[in-house]
Amino acid sequence: MKVAVVGGFPPNREGEAHYTGCVFRAFATQYPQAHVRVIAHRQPDAPDASSFASNGDIVRATDGYHRWRRHLTPLQVYRSLRAYAPDVVHFQAPHKGLYGGLYGEPLLWVFRWLRRKRIPTVVTLHSLWLEEDFREMASERRLSESKRRALQRLYRRYHWQLFRAATQVNALVAGDQNPLIQEFQELWGLTPFCIENEAHPCEPRAYTREQSQRAKESLGFVHRKLVLAFGFVRPDKGFHYLMEAAGALIGAVPTLQLLIAGEPRGGQGQAYAQQLQARYEQMGCPDQIRLHLNYLSDDALEQLLLAADVLVVPYTRVMGASGPVHHALSLGKPVVATAIGQNRGLAEVCWLVPPHDASALAAALQQLLTDDARWDDYHRRARDYAATHTWRHLATQYYQDYQRLLERVR
Repeated sequence: MKVAVVGGFPPNREGEAHYTGCVFRAFATQYPQAHVRVIAHRQPDAPDASSFASNGDIVRATDGYHRWRRHLTPLQVYRSLRAYAPDVVHFQAPHKGLYGGLYGEPLLWVFRWLRRKRIPTVVTLHSLWLEEDFREMASERRLSESKRRALQRLYRRYHWQLFRAATQVNALVAGDQNPLIQEFQELWGLTPFCIENEAHPCEPRAYTREQSQRAKESLGFVHRKLVLAFGFVRPDKGFHYLMEAAGALIGAVPTLQLLIAGEPRGGQGQAYAQQLQARYEQMGCPDQIRLHLNYLSDDALEQLLLAADVLVVPYTRVMGASGPVHHALSLGKPVVATAIGQNRGLAEVCWLVPPHDASALAAALQQLLTDDARWDDYHRRARDYAATHTWRHLATQYYQDYQRLLERVR
C-alpha cells in the first residue's frame, strides 16, 4: 500500500504538522508493509526531502509559506502525487489559505483529478467553525457585517464542494461523542454527507514525583503549585481571564504560581501580548504570576508540562481540538477548560467552566489546588482517557479506513 499525505510535517510550528508527524510515525512503525510519502511545504529550516522511517519519506514540494508562489501549491501537489502514484491520499487540514484562496479552494481541482483517477481520498478537518466563531473573529478584526456574511457564504460553498470531491471526511475533535460535528453539519447544510469522528490522540507517559520536582526546581518554582497555560498568544486564548482569576486567588492560595507561555501569532498576537504585559504591570507585577511570551522549544515545553500541577485552557473560541489539552492529558495533568466548541467533547475528562468567567475559573482552580481528592479524581480521568486514545489507536483506524476504501474501489 502506497499512502500519500498532504499536510504540514515537522519541523514546523503549525499544530497540524506536529499531529501529522505523530500519527504517521506510529503508522509507519505499525505497518512496515506500507509506504508513506508526506508532501509538505518547503521551509527555510527543513531540507527539501528527508525520511522519518525506513518506509516513510518527506518531500518538501509546495510553497504555501511563500508570499508570491503560494498560488502554485495545488499544481505542485498534483505533480508530486502523479510522480508517486499512490493508492490512497490523506489530506491533513487542506482547509487553509496555505493551499491558495481563503480556505484552500484551488486545491479542490486536485481532489477532482484524484476522483477521476479512482484514487480514494481522506480528509482530516482540523477546525470546525460555527457562526459565533465568525462573529467573534469579525469583532476582533473589525470586519463589517457584510464582509462577515460573505466569508460565511464562501465557507459554506467551499465545504460543500470539498465534501462532494473527497471520498471520506474526518473531523478532528476532542472526545468520542463531540456535539460540534452535528452542529457544524446542520449550520452549513452538510447533513447529506457523513463526517467521521477522529478523536485527538494522546501519548501516555509515566513520570515520577522526583522528575516533577526537579522540573519545578529548574524553573525556580520550588514548593509552588504551578498553573500552566501555553500556546500561540492571540485574543481568543482568553489568557487575560486567567490572569484575573489568579489575581483573585493570590491571597487564598499562597502557594499559587501561574505561568502563561507562548509565542504571539501575527499582528493581533503582538498587540494582545502587549495588553497582557500592561495588565500584569497594572496588577503590580506579582511574583505569583509570570509571563513568558516567546517561542517555546520542545525541551522547554517538556519541563513546563512536567512541573505543572494544573493546565488551564481559558479559550473564548475553540474550533480545533486543543493540542495543549492533549499534551496535559498524556501526563495525567488535570485540565480546566472553557465549556465551548471542541472542549465540550471532554466534559467527562476535564473540568469545564463557562467562558469569559474569571470567577468560575478561580473557583475551579482553588478546589484543584487545595483539595487533594479532587485533584486525584481529575488526574485519574486524564490517565484513563490517555490510555485508550493513543497515536497507535489512530494509526490503526487510518489503516483500516484505507483498506476499506481500497476494497470499495476494487
